Amino acid sequence: MPRKPATAAKSTKIRAEDELAEAVRRPTGPLRPVRDDINLGERLRTLRKARGLSIEQVANSVGVTKSFLSRFERDAVSASVATLLKVCDAIGVRPGTLFDPPATNLVRAGEGRPISLGGEGMHEYLIAGVGNEHLMALLSVIEPGGGSGPEPYKLNAAVDFVHLKEGELDMVVDGELYSMKAGDTLTFPPTLAHTWRNPSQTQPAVAVWVIAPPI
Repeated sequence: MPRKPATAAKSTKIRAEDELAEAVRRPTGPLRPVRDDINLGERLRTLRKARGLSIEQVANSVGVTKSFLSRFERDAVSASVATLLKVCDAIGVRPGTLFDPPATNLVRAGEGRPISLGGEGMHEYLIAGVGNEHLMALLSVIEPGGGSGPEPYKLNAAVDFVHLKEGELDMVVDGELYSMKAGDTLTFPPTLAHTWRNPSQTQPAVAVWVIAPPI
């Protein structure tokens, strides 16, 4: 596709080597704020240590610096979707297993569980699927200029579709650009390299993603 709100003192993006961006998350509309207990980096650090892997081993496997990985594990910086997937692969964990399933099958408006699957300028909410072997559904609020990051990535899943509820979204799948407007739906095999971003300079985009089977 999900981050802690950035404070005013940290509003400037942090860059470190190949890719770094401090998470800047300003929810749009009635969605609930991101909860402080959704600490993706901390969970990845716990899993890394449980598998007996050092920061240096994982950083070398992913192709990032130890400094970046250390800050990522402290939830001080965000990574692109591609980098997050590489970290999960290096540790040996499916990204979807990092998040607890919803307590109920009914997720009311504004009650999706905040999660982070990487990217920049993003709020993402789990609305269905973790703990379900068939699919995962996410609601994404993408700030102007935000998206998955510059590096294309792939998912080990059979199908991915995105329905754009509001705004604009540029999807690049296997080198082909799909410029989406509100109401458009794109279905594609996520095993193809893809990236996406909100091309608007002023308006957020709101999209629903369904991935089957869940990542």
